[in-house]
Parts: sequence; C-alpha cells; structure tokens
Amino acid sequence: MRAGGRRGPGGLQALLVALGAAAAALALGAAAYNLAPERAVLFQGPPGSFFGYAVLQHFHDNTRWVLVGAPKADSKFSTSVKSPGAVFKCRVHTNPDRRCTELDMARGKSRGTSCGKTCREDRDDEWMGVSLARQPRADGQVLACAHRWKNIYYETDYILPHGFCYVIPANLQTKGRTLIPCYEEYKKKYGEEHGSCQAGIAGFFTSELVVMGAPGSFYWTGTVKVLNLTDNMYFKLSDEAIMNRRYTYLGYAVTAGHFTQPTSMEVVGGAPRDEGIGKVYIFRADRRSASLVKIFQASGRKMGSYFGSSLCAVDLNADGLSDLLVGAPMFSEIRDEGQVTVYINRGNGALEEQLVLNGDGSYNAHFGESIAALGDLDDDGFPDVAVGAPEENDFYSMVICGGSPGCLRSDKLSGQQINPMLRMFGQSISGGVDMDGNGYPDVTIGAFMSDHVVLLRARPVITVDVSIFLPASINITAPQCYDGQQLVNCLNVTVCLRFSGKHVPGEIGLNYVLTADVTKKEKGQQPRVYFVSPGETMGQVSEKMQLSYMAEKCERYQAHVKRRVKDVINPIVFEAAYSLGDHVMGTEEKELPPLRPILRWKKGQKIAQKNQTVFERNCRSEDCAADLKLQGRLLLSGIDADTPYLALGAVKNLSLNISISNLGDDAYDANVSFNVSRELFFINMWQKEEMGFPFMRSKTKVRGRLPSFVPLQMQQQHDHFSFLQTSGNIERSDSLHDNTLILSVPLVHEVDTSIAGVVSPASFVYGESIEMSNFIQLEDWECQFQPLNITLQVYNTGPSTLPGSLVNFWIPDRLSAGDVEMFLIQEVMVGQEKGNCSFQKNPTQCIIPQEQENIFHTIFAFFTKSGRKVLDCSRAGTPCLSIQCNLGTLAKEESRSIDIYMLLNTEILKKDSSSVIQFVTRARVKVDASLRVVEIPNGNPEEIMVVFEALHNLEPRGYVVGWIIAISLLVGILIFLLLAVLLWKMGFFRRRYKEIIEAEKNRKENEDSWDWVQKSQ
Repeated sequence: MRAGGRRGPGGLQALLVALGAAAAALALGAAAYNLAPERAVLFQGPPGSFFGYAVLQHFHDNTRWVLVGAPKADSKFSTSVKSPGAVFKCRVHTNPDRRCTELDMARGKSRGTSCGKTCREDRDDEWMGVSLARQPRADGQVLACAHRWKNIYYETDYILPHGFCYVIPANLQTKGRTLIPCYEEYKKKYGEEHGSCQAGIAGFFTSELVVMGAPGSFYWTGTVKVLNLTDNMYFKLSDEAIMNRRYTYLGYAVTAGHFTQPTSMEVVGGAPRDEGIGKVYIFRADRRSASLVKIFQASGRKMGSYFGSSLCAVDLNADGLSDLLVGAPMFSEIRDEGQVTVYINRGNGALEEQLVLNGDGSYNAHFGESIAALGDLDDDGFPDVAVGAPEENDFYSMVICGGSPGCLRSDKLSGQQINPMLRMFGQSISGGVDMDGNGYPDVTIGAFMSDHVVLLRARPVITVDVSIFLPASINITAPQCYDGQQLVNCLNVTVCLRFSGKHVPGEIGLNYVLTADVTKKEKGQQPRVYFVSPGETMGQVSEKMQLSYMAEKCERYQAHVKRRVKDVINPIVFEAAYSLGDHVMGTEEKELPPLRPILRWKKGQKIAQKNQTVFERNCRSEDCAADLKLQGRLLLSGIDADTPYLALGAVKNLSLNISISNLGDDAYDANVSFNVSRELFFINMWQKEEMGFPFMRSKTKVRGRLPSFVPLQMQQQHDHFSFLQTSGNIERSDSLHDNTLILSVPLVHEVDTSIAGVVSPASFVYGESIEMSNFIQLEDWECQFQPLNITLQVYNTGPSTLPGSLVNFWIPDRLSAGDVEMFLIQEVMVGQEKGNCSFQKNPTQCIIPQEQENIFHTIFAFFTKSGRKVLDCSRAGTPCLSIQCNLGTLAKEESRSIDIYMLLNTEILKKDSSSVIQFVTRARVKVDASLRVVEIPNGNPEEIMVVFEALHNLEPRGYVVGWIIAISLLVGILIFLLLAVLLWKMGFFRRRYKEIIEAEKNRKENEDSWDWVQKSQ
C-alpha cells in the first residue's frame, strides 16, 4: 500500500483550475472560462477498480487517447493474478460508445515468475496504474507504475515491496521496457536500503529522464530514482543529511523542470513527513558522479500538512525557468482545508515564495491533493495550472495568475455540475493535449471513487479589438454644432471593431452597446453628453453587425454636450460593451460536435472597451493651479457687535457673510462646502455674484450670505461654522492655508431670573393664656407647634431657557446662639416635581425649656418685659436653618414654585420675654455657570425677604395677681405711716387750730360789714 496513502472518499469533490501568467507578481484570476462542462465526455471503468486514480492525455499520429489507471482492477491478461490493476486506453474519436480497453503489457501471468537472479515477482494487488506519465514530445512514451509490486524470492524471510514501472511505447503496443529500480541482487532484508521502497508511487517523464518516487527506501526515509534512458544510467541520492532522517517519505511526489538554466533539467522530490511539516528538495543530476545533488529546499508551515505531497513545475512568468507549485492538502485551520504554495524562480535554482493559495478554505477539502500543468487553455500566451480539491463539498475553482492583463476572476468547476454521481473528482488531472483537434488543449479529470474519467474540451476563444476614437479635448467656450436653433458643444465618436483568434469562424455576429459618460451613469448621475440621431437623443446606442476575420468595421456617431455642465474637470468616458451574436458553427459531428466560441475574458466583470476625453482648459501656469481664498464673518441680528456670545432665544437668525476669491488660474468645478452645528437650520444662500460657469475665472471674487436659524437648545459650547473651498484642478500646498475658514461664537443661555415669596400666617399669637386648639401637637409630645407655610416663586423672564438653577432659603432657627432649634421642617415640594430639595432635619423635635418657679422672678419678668425682637439671617451671629433646592429646566416666561411646610415650637418662644418676635427669612436664586448660563445685568432681583411675626400674650398668673395686690396695699400703708410720722415731726399736729378758726371767722365778718358801709354811702 502507498506510504501515507491517499485518503479515501469523502463527501463531494471539486476541481480547482488555476491560470499561470507572465509577470513576477501573482494574483488570483480565471482560466477555466472557456472549458465546456456541458459538453463533457465521460468514460467509465469497471466498478470498484479505482478507474481514474491516475489519468494521462496521450496522442500518437492523429489518434488521441485518454489513458486511465485503475489500480484495483482485475486484468483480463492475467486472470490468475488477484486484482493487479490495469491501464486502460480510451479513444477520443471514433468511439461513440465511450469504451475503454485494457493495455496488454505482456506481464507474467502467474505468481513466482522470475525477474532476476534473486527476484521472483508477486503481482497480487500490485496497484498497476497508480501513476502515469508521458514524455513531452510527439512520439512520447508512457510510464505506468505499480508501487505495491513485490519480490518474493526470500518470501520465507521477507516479502520485498520494491515497486515496478513499465515504459509503454508511443503506439501503446506490448513491446515495452520493465523497470524495477529498487531491485538489487542478494538484498533481502525488508526496510534496509531499498527493501521496501515502493518505487513508482509517483512518476514523471522528461525527454531523457524517467523519475520515480520511492518513499519506502531506508526505513521510509525515501528516495528519488532517476534513470537516463539515453545512456541507461541511474542517478543515486547519497546526501547523508537527507538520508539519515527516517520516515520522511521522500519521493511521495516527483516532478522535473528547468530550475537552474532554461536548457538544464533538475529533479524535484517531495518529502511530506520530513520533520513533521514536510519539505521539498530540488536535485541536480551530476553525470560524473551519477548522483543527485541538492540545490534547493523548502519547508512547510504546519505540522501534519503533508507539504510536498503534490508538485507541479511550470513556467508561470515566461522567463524560460520553471516555477514550482507545492501542495499541502492536509493543511488545517479547522480540518484539512489544504493549501498550495507558489514559488517563483529567480535563477540558478533560487526560488522565492510568492503566493499562498488556500482555495475556498472549505472543511476537509484537501485543496492541493493534485496539481497539473494544462498548457495554454485560452490561447493567451500563458500556461495554465489546475489544482484539485477532491473532497471539497462546494466544487470551487481558483486561478493562479502571473500578471497577464485581465486575470482577476475565479470560476467554479464542479464534478456535480457534470454528473451527480462523480466522487473524488479532481484526484487526478492531466492536460496540455488538444484532444478534439480545435487547436486548444483540453483537460482530463479522474473521479476514481465513482470509476469515471471526464474529458473537458476547451472552446475556441475570440479576441475582439475595439477602438473608440475621440477628440483630445472639448472646447466648451466655442460651440460648433446646432441643437435646433441653439449653438451647443459637440464631438465625433467613432467605434471600430475587428476580431481574431485560433480556429475561429470566418464570420461572426457581434452586438455592442456604446454608452456616453459611463462613469456618471454608473454613479446614478445624469450624463454630460448624449448621442444625437434623427428625432431623438439618447445616452447609449446599440448595434448589431457582421464581422469578417481580421476585417475592421467602423461606425461614427455625433454627441452633444449638455448646456450648463458643472463638472468640467472629470473626463468623459465612453464605453463599448460587446457580446457574441449568431454565427455559423460549421459541419456538425455526431461524437465531438464543434464548440461555440467564447469571447476572451478581460479584467473586470464586463467585456468592454473604454476611452475618454476631457474638457479643454486654458492655464497660464504649467500645473494649472488655482489659488482660492475664503473670507467671512458672522452677523447676529439685533445684537451689539461687542457682545462676546450668542444668547439662545435672543437672536432670531444669524448670517454669515463669505467671500471667495481666486488669485491663480481658472478654478474648475469650484465649490464651497460648509459644516454647521446640528442645532442650526439652513434657510437659503444669497449670492451677489455667480462663481462662474464652467469655472471660476482668475482674479475674480464672489460674495454671498448664508442665513441660518438659531436653535432653542444646544449640545456644545460653541457654534462652529466650518467652510472648505476646493476646485477640480490642483492647488499648490503653500496656498491651501486660506482655503479653510472656521468661525465660531460661544453659545449661552441668557436669563433674567427673579424670586418672590409669601408666608401663611403672616403673624400669630402665642402664650400661656392662648387656647391649645390654636396649635398642633404631634403624637404624645407636650410641645405646641404653630404651622407655617412659605411659598417661593422662581420666574424666568428669558430670553433663553434656564437649564437649571439653585435656590437657597434661610430661616432663623434659634433665639440665640446657644438655644435649641425652633423649627421642624415637615415637607418641601417643588412644582411639577421638576426639582429636588435638601435640608438638615431637627434632631430634637420637641423641647420645653425648664424655668425656675420663683415668685419674685415671675413678678420681675412681668414688670421688665421688652417690646420687639428681630431675628434676621443677614445679621452676623444669627443661627439659621438652610434649605437648598435644585430646579430643573425653566422655559422663558415660566415660573416654578417651592412650598415649604414647617412647624414652630412655641414652647421655646415662651421662654423669651419679648412682646413681638419678628422672623426675617431670605431666599436667593442662583444660576449654574457650568451650564453656560448668564444673568442679564441690572435685571430683576434674585433675592427676596419673607417676614412673619410671633405676638407674645404675656398675662400674669392668678396667684401672681393676689400677691401684687397684697404687696401694693402693704406698700401704701407703709407710705401713709411714713408721711404721718413726718408731719408729726414737723409739728403739723401741734398748731392752735381753734384760735385760728375763730380769728378767721371774725375776719370774714369784718370784711362783710365794711363792704356794706361802702355801699350805703
């Protein structure tokens, strides 16, 4: 069995076709476009014979054959041998039934036939046809091998699988030559030297050399057996560095090519298990020493990839030297996707890795299982290469391309597309021979798990030469044609076509579509030119014509340039897309009818030819450079020019005055692009002068105004206006600095906030004599609380929306610095729930001050009580309770209320002897500068006082009144007694009151008598 043998069937199969082209760089493209899978020729072999494991295209005289290896077939020429395998020949012509017959190699028909002094052969399961190769010449011989052929001379000790090859004459007759390259007389030990070499697992044939791979030699180190047929000399590999490594499987794949010089021939051997990653060696055949000398080696990338299990030498870049493709079908990212590495020959056997192909990366595809040179499939002058991926499910194909024009396309070529029963399609590939006589090489592919071989024929390829003749330029300042009564610019367009090709019909039908300004059309834009025909205008014209071989035919058209064309800088491209029409196929054959020709594939998706012309430009400088300059300023309606910001809501619109000037050559396709904030809305553009058509003239200036709405909200700190002036022609780098203009203005919220407040009740009475029902008691507390409700109103006059504000409210909370807190805040509510407030709660909500029950102290307090006490938070040292509220957005002319519900502990007030306690609370609204808010100076007040009074009803208690009366009587009596004693001391009580009274009485009587006498007189 083959060392590291081929993997068995798996899923569906695929063939990947690759094209090699002439240039140093490689790319991906297509070469299978002219194969005709719908006209495939199928050959079928004996069931289970592995018919198609190896395939070979062969010709002799005028007869074409497909040779097929079937390594598990029974041989009708050796009926006594168990499944020795066979090589079948399948005639291409005059074979309507697609029959294949076995080649008679005149082999031994029984076990033990002598083959040397110490050689007797055993052909059971020898796998004849495991590899096939052909000499590359007209009378080329064929090499067929059976790598499991055995020498049983020492069968009691060892059975030696030497391997066997047979050189078949070009006429496929029986007189061939037997090759047993590993047989050596009296060598009998298995494994040592060539005891298990399995020669012929791979084979290659040059004009002189027969190259056979022997991977089992030297304990599966392997070797390459090379025989020169001219002098019957074998070349021996004796490189110790290579031979000392066991189990490398050198010889698993072989090929040969011109690697040092175009006239030399070097041999290549693959060792897929060398150091686990696989290697490839190139050897020079040294005739003097009859040995193979290593001149180059390359290594794989990944362990177990089987790098070197398939090889192909082909000149991809037409330099006369062979390049090399190396397969690694078990290269895995997930599992056995496969890989092919392309090496380009730099001369003298020095190869450089140029490209790695991964196929489609399909799971278990084994891309690179086989690689074969196909010759020039499409007659483009470059060789083509096929890569098999026999276990890929999706049947993809890929192309290696070496630089030929138009090689960037890939095609699919699937076995299922040809016949759903095909399995392991692409395991073997052969090409390079014109099998149907149409002058193009064809491709043969084996599908051994279904015992089928497929011959794919190549279509003749027609090369169409299309020329589009246009004027060098269009002078749009000087119209030459008439469109009705109007002068227009025009141009003449001429299309000329002819065709050529190998083995193509003498006359063909050709269809073409000529499109004007195709680049504009592809972008969905209106074309700048149109064709004119009697009665109509159109953007494209369609024609059908008959062409004779190599005879040019031309058609002429007139095209008009549209008026007011703005884009005069980009070229006008005309495209002629063409396709084959009807043509005569020639005499039909029943077996191999001629294939319809196909147009040569070109780069891109469309088979077309393009040409272009430009608008004429008149420039003073060599580089035709414009010199544009952009200037501008902002205008804010109704705002002082010195205002450093823009207030939202204060300005209905703003404008930008811009001016554009051109100091250089005419600026073609000059335009101004501008970017503004998303919150600004464009109105229109007022332009005083046009920028010029079709270009902005040198030494000209254009002015314009750009008005925009101003938003009611903002997302950024500045409103930016960015302008960029450009033109279609170049502008020198040192003059680009003034092509960009950036204007910006800070955006702020300008507001005029005010605050007002009321309190309910504005005054209340407290004292010992006031009924308890006038107050509130909480839970089981003895404290009597006076409820108070203070309402603050914050108002925004505008002109902008207030995004946020802070309100601080202060209320005196203690009678003096050392006293306890008087107020208990119950709730603070912000209107519409658009805000939140915070404050410090009173930890001791009910406190009744303790007093000394001293009658004299009470009486003293009654007589010494004061009038009014004022508690004001603006005064230094006054303890106050602070409430802070953060308010949400407040629109222009909108207000927001804050309701404060609180209780005042009157028990604390009773401690004070004042008749009236006045509470002066203060509230202040403040805007948040971080939100870019500005208060209008000298506007409404932002601070307010809210005042309420507590009236103390200080009536004395009952027992105090009694004491006051008693003490008053006692004091009166004491005063009376004191006065009496004083009068007594002064003698008041010692005077003669009786004599005084009598004397006074006599005096009055005398006065009365005198008054009478006077009257009587």
